[in-house]
Amino acid sequence: MSDSADIVYRSYVPDLEVRSAAKGGDGRTVVGLAVPYNSPQRIDARLTEQFARSAFNRQLEAAHRIPLTREHMAHGGTLIGKTILLRDDSAGLYGEWRISRTAVGDETLELIKDGVLSHLSVGFRSKQDRRLQDGTIERVTAELREVSVVLEGAYGDHAAVAEVRSIEEGLTRLEEARQIFANLPILPS
Repeated sequence: MSDSADIVYRSYVPDLEVRSAAKGGDGRTVVGLAVPYNSPQRIDARLTEQFARSAFNRQLEAAHRIPLTREHMAHGGTLIGKTILLRDDSAGLYGEWRISRTAVGDETLELIKDGVLSHLSVGFRSKQDRRLQDGTIERVTAELREVSVVLEGAYGDHAAVAEVRSIEEGLTRLEEARQIFANLPILPS
């Protein structure tokens, strides 16, 4: 295993969905954006970064080599599954991950469905960067090392679990919320 000292970690709040059997999944497949493209994010006082489209294209054919973890392995995380698919999309790096039937995998899946765990974080090694006119560092080429489900990530709401499909009903959280709000009385102003 390579030294994790040079692996950089960034988190996002993607539109994640647990794919139900009705949608061609098995209720254990999570889909969404791992990394948004062209979305500048202030990491700290000295660094604002964004990823260029196709930054991870060298790995698309070998997606199965990218582990899915609960928190980052270098920070005490646990392996919970594997990447099934990575695809370059105009919005970002789209991914599909299968969560394994393990105690931590089952717990993570339930926490995703409940909206408790809603962020993704990627561990990557930057291969080629460029500084944009506004000072933003653009990651032009990077090597994806892992994708992690985390409690809170660096990119905040740009990579959150925004949609989870119920295996039994096939409803998204948004649809469930709309049904709840539709039955509430309108309060006088």
